[in-house]
Amino acid sequence: MNNISNAYQSAADQAKDLQEKQYTPSMTLIDFLNEESKVHESLINFYKAIPQFNELDLRDRILLIKLNFVKIIHLHCILIQKFHENPTIGASMSKWISADFHSHMSGTRGKFDRFIENPLIIKLALIVFIFSINLSTPRDTNSDDNYYKDKMKICEIQDFYATVLWRYLNSIYDEKGAIRSLEIIIAQILRYQALMVIMEEYVKKEIAKNPVVQLEESLFRLT
Repeated sequence: MNNISNAYQSAADQAKDLQEKQYTPSMTLIDFLNEESKVHESLINFYKAIPQFNELDLRDRILLIKLNFVKIIHLHCILIQKFHENPTIGASMSKWISADFHSHMSGTRGKFDRFIENPLIIKLALIVFIFSINLSTPRDTNSDDNYYKDKMKICEIQDFYATVLWRYLNSIYDEKGAIRSLEIIIAQILRYQALMVIMEEYVKKEIAKNPVVQLEESLFRLT
């Protein structure tokens, strides 16, 4: 647990300026993604500090990040921002996509306030979900790029960290509370997945007007 906390803090320190980031009316959705790339890179560095992640084939590591990352990056943002939503993001997100989209994003984020006194739960969840092999549906089912070399090992690692998360939940809550906590985490990750499918469509439209940094192209599966 200490190793996980230390590794996460080291990565989070690279993006601590996110907490004070102001989104101006003139900023476009692509400007936002380009600025957020530093935050995204910091989470990738956290995963690079996980020994089991480094044991995987490089191709599998890249694919895990490419297919899962945008569905779980919000948990990283919640921790960096110390469970406080940036007050200027609402107007910008409403302009880029819609007010309804932002409302759903904000509501999903708010569900994680349950863990404000135990942020290690979210850090463990970040590890559990990066090892998902079916969280995202591949864009092209005929492409070899959508298949992992060692699914069994990935599943074994995920099972290990899921067990760690479950035991940690049980050390904090009674059984009912632990079950409810796990239900909340899974349900909100699925909500984020649905919301990010919407956002990806807007990103694809905007990319034709403005260039996006290479990392964001990969994470949004534009390349």
